Formats: sequence, structure tokens, C-alpha cells
Amino acid sequence: MATAPLAIQLAHVSKRYRTGRSRTIVDLVASNLDRLRGRAAEVHSATRGRIDATIHALRDVSLDVPQGSGVGIIGRNGAGKTTLLKLISRVTWPTSGSVRVAGHVVSLIELGAGFHPELTGRENVYLGAGLFGLTRREIDRQFDAIVQFADVERLIDTPMKRYSSGLYARLGFAVAIFSRPDIVLVDEVLAVGDAAFRRRALEALRRLIAEGKTVLFISHDMWNVRRLCSQIVWMAEGRVRAVGPAGDIAERYMDEVNLEALANQSNALQSHRGGTGEIRYASVDLVDAAGRPASMLAPGDALVVRAVYRADQPIDRPVFEIAIIDVDTGLVVTTAKSTRSNVPPVIGDGVIECRFPRLPLRPRQYVVRLSITDRHQLASYDVVTAGPRFAVSGQGRGVDGLAPTGDDDDGLVSVTYEFVHLGAAAPAAERA
Repeated sequence: MATAPLAIQLAHVSKRYRTGRSRTIVDLVASNLDRLRGRAAEVHSATRGRIDATIHALRDVSLDVPQGSGVGIIGRNGAGKTTLLKLISRVTWPTSGSVRVAGHVVSLIELGAGFHPELTGRENVYLGAGLFGLTRREIDRQFDAIVQFADVERLIDTPMKRYSSGLYARLGFAVAIFSRPDIVLVDEVLAVGDAAFRRRALEALRRLIAEGKTVLFISHDMWNVRRLCSQIVWMAEGRVRAVGPAGDIAERYMDEVNLEALANQSNALQSHRGGTGEIRYASVDLVDAAGRPASMLAPGDALVVRAVYRADQPIDRPVFEIAIIDVDTGLVVTTAKSTRSNVPPVIGDGVIECRFPRLPLRPRQYVVRLSITDRHQLASYDVVTAGPRFAVSGQGRGVDGLAPTGDDDDGLVSVTYEFVHLGAAAPAAERA
């Protein structure tokens, strides 16, 4: 990659914004007085006092992106990822430093930007593609492919104000992909589409990379980042924290995220729950067969979900339910329920365990959903929609092992099977 020509080069780029605008005459006068006294970095507000007026979105960022590469941009909200793409797409300009871009840039920061809701889908295809630089003749040649990719044939002559957000995004993505880009900037736009569209979109981005185009992909979904990108840039507080192979950087990032999630697990349970509350889960842990904490498993490993509950009043034989959900698709992989024979009437604190002796799961990321209902399963005492997470790794190590060998059609579970070749079939005449 070092010998390939550069598609994008950032040299010591910083970007600062001024915020805390004065909103009243009193605020404006106070801010102007502060500016005369050399306090231009602060804005005075009658309600909030002095506010730091400078936001450092990027701080001394240097980055080289070779042509034909797929690069993932990861980091927390506010790390500077979107600002980085805005600078590359020339939506805004750096406060200092230089940004050099070689080629036609298509920015998918907001799908459907430039579309008019009163115009039909057909009219917006011509409008959007024209904004991306295509001539009418070029749009005529690409029109059928755009509509087919977006799967909006039935609604193409309907005003776009009647489109759902998903259809809006699909058409915007299709127009952008078919506009002959050299560099594609993608910012979390796949979150609005369904699973089938996300698969088509990722395949389209893969084809662009294979054709020598450059893709910068922002996402909080490490699964999709690993499927598309060979390199990852980890942003933190406006700086580049790390750059390197996707598997290594993704693993380091997820290790940090998982450590913080474990530290705040009790808070996480409180923020993703419902139910009437007569009995609730107090804590939930994932452990392996030996009782050690388990956040990364191999296919076929054992998993034990250990939960502490607290019942504020006597509950007659509650039903504990635990489900394993695929993070990427939201599909329920399996569900386990307690029965009347293994759970007595409860009061106070207690512990339950759900043991999966062998998980036949494919390499993906999963989340545990938990609930407690009455014995007739009519009333919900507690529902934890987003409990602890775990990952199943493949042949590789850590997050790198999550790279799929096939596509989403391979399914979510691995069932034991055996192929046997029984020899050549007898000719039809002999079988007769």
C-alpha cells in the first residue's frame, strides 16, 4: 500500500468552531466588552455565565489514504469522524493544515441531500445525479440500474414526501454509487436500511474498492467495518489515536469499550429495561464452563448466563427467559425459559443460571435479552432488552476472527453435517 498513489492526504489539519453565540442585546454587549479585554475565547450568556466559545473538532491530524483502499473510521461520538469527512468533501475548510484530494468525491454523509420532497423519485434521480456531476445522457444510461438497485420501481413516479426514511436513503445511496466516484465517503448511512439493502450496499462498496476506488467508512458497527475495510483509523477527542490493520485496531477499540461496559454494567441494565418491577435482575454475568468471564467465545464453546435477581414481594414460580440476539440483524438466535419444576416460589435475593453446553453459533456479535414474567406469562415483571454482549470468533484472533468466510446467507448457526460421495451414478438405462 505504501507504493500506491495517494487518494487523500491530510497534513497537520486542525478544525476549530466558535459556539455559544450571544442571543440577547445584553449578551452581545457583554461579549463585545470581553473581546476588547482580550477574552475572545469566551462568550457571555445571561443564563449560563461565561462559556468557552472554541470547540476543537480536529487537532493536528495527519493521514495518508492510498488509492483503492477501504479505510474504516471509528471512535466515540464527538471524536471528529464526521468533521474529517466534511473536510475531505470540502463541505468545510480546515482552520490550519492542508487537505489534498485526488479525484471525484461522493459524500454519503446525509443520504438524499439535495432531493426535493415535492418532486417524484424519477425527478430527484436526475436532480441528485446532476448535483454529483453526471450529464443528462449519462443519467439516462444509468437510470434503470439506479432504480433497480434502490428497489423503488413501483414508487419511482411518486413524490418523495411519501417515501419512508429507508426508501429515501436507498435511492440516495443508489444515485451516489452510480455517479462514477473516485472517492466515496460513507457516514453511518447504512443504519437506516433493512438487512437486504445493507448487504447490497456493502457489496457495492466492495466492488468499488476492487475497481480501484477509495472508500472511507464511518460506523460504530465493528462487524460491518471488518467486512469492508482493510485498515482502520481510530479517532479520539479530535486526534488520530491509532492507524493499522482492521483486525488489530478493532480489537483494541472493542477491548476498551467492553471494559467500560463491564464497569458500567449495572447502569446499562437500568437504562434498557421495562416491566412492573415486583422482581428484577440486579446483575447479569456471562461466564464460560469454568466460571471465568466470557466476552469472546469459539464456535462450540459453552456459555453460562448467571443472573442475580431481587424480589420485593413473594412471587409464585416466576418464569425466567433468556434470549440470544444477533447484533447485526436483530434476529433471535435462540430462547431459553425456566419451567415450574426448576424454579420455586421466590422472595428476596437469588441467583439463576442458564447453561448452554455447546453454542453452535457462527462468528458474529451477540447480545443477551432477559425477562421475568409471572407463571402464566401474562405479566412482565422485568425486561432487559440490551443485556451483556459477547462475540464468537472464527479461525482468526479476537475481532479479526469475526471476518466472515461467506455472506449473511450462510446463516447464524453451524449444524453438524457430513458430505459423502457415493460414486458415479448408474446410466439411466441400467437404472430402468
